[in-house]
Amino acid sequence: MVNHPSVRPFAGLPDAGDLDFAPLISCPEHVALIGEHGGFLLIWSAPGVREIHVFLLPEGRGKWGFAAQAEVIAYAQEHGVRQLWARISPQLRHLALFARRGGMKPTGEVIEAFGVPYRIYAMEVPSCRQQ
Repeated sequence: MVNHPSVRPFAGLPDAGDLDFAPLISCPEHVALIGEHGGFLLIWSAPGVREIHVFLLPEGRGKWGFAAQAEVIAYAQEHGVRQLWARISPQLRHLALFARRGGMKPTGEVIEAFGVPYRIYAMEVPSCRQQ
């Protein structure tokens, strides 16, 4: 799904060709959650902390995507993830809105990747006891 023409330009360097996440997801610390219209990749950053990447096809953007987002957060909660974070290009306002709707907030931090500044968004994943 990440190599779909509506997704690939926004994942990594566009000129790098097709992406192969097989080596990445073969690592047990990383989790790929894939559904009918896209998926989410949770990359281990530290114990209890995962960087989240979103790959939604056009038909998954909207109602399906919001439902999938809620399922990913529930999965994180059930598997002891305490914090999710993402780096979002300032040009991808729709992705920032999607992140905010899921509970993420900008941290004020900016990191550079691929020569582009990315804003950091993060959220604390509620524990089962907090609900």
